[in-house]
Amino acid sequence: MIIILTVAVVVGVIVGVSKSQQSILDTTTIDNQTSLSTTTLVSSISIGNQSGPPCSSYTTIDDPSRNAAQSSLFGSCDNGSPFNASNGGSWIRFIGTGGTIISLAAPAQGHCGAYVGGWFNGTLPTTVGTVVNGTVCFVISPYSCLVFISISVINCSGFYVYFLPPVSVCNARYCTT
Repeated sequence: MIIILTVAVVVGVIVGVSKSQQSILDTTTIDNQTSLSTTTLVSSISIGNQSGPPCSSYTTIDDPSRNAAQSSLFGSCDNGSPFNASNGGSWIRFIGTGGTIISLAAPAQGHCGAYVGGWFNGTLPTTVGTVVNGTVCFVISPYSCLVFISISVINCSGFYVYFLPPVSVCNARYCTT
């Protein structure tokens, strides 16, 4: 009976895991010597149960290409899974080397794996358990907030979880730091 209950709890918490891999080619020429280097970025998404409290029921995204300092154009768009369109969005926690919070400053165009990068134009909550509403702005040069979307963020004692709707324009995604 305990084994069956444990399996049910694990299945309920983790609905699915997705992994992707992207490569960046960089060519450098110094003193007529050309070198080519490849950097591989591995990302993963763990889709969690969205029916409980946000600090324990969220989807994790570990994606180095989302970092606001990462210059690249992968053509990514945050309008599908895991940004659940059926209920207006999903609770998302960013983890890993790409960053753990949505960028608090406008990224340069063509950064964080998309042509249109999103940044949080608001103040993160400082009190544990507090939810604040804010705005994610999307940079469309020369404007730092031409397109925007309303979000919520909760302080979960050491990390933040965001309620993020699917983006309304494509080749736009949430950038992290």
